[in-house]
Amino acid sequence: APVFAEERYSARLAENNAAGALVLTVRATDADWGQNARVRYRLAEGRVRGAPLSSYVSVQAETG
Repeated sequence: APVFAEERYSARLAENNAAGALVLTVRATDADWGQNARVRYRLAEGRVRGAPLSSYVSVQAETG
């Protein structure tokens, strides 16, 4: 199973962050070889003030 570099990640950001601004970087590795060692990232869908979380933030699936 993938192992994250940190047990827990947390970020604080300014209220008026520019669109596309970096908020947080996470890192995980997998001890498998080749394609089985590939780690992909995604956000679990949630809601913020009634709007989908994905309307506020996104994640780069390949890089975290």
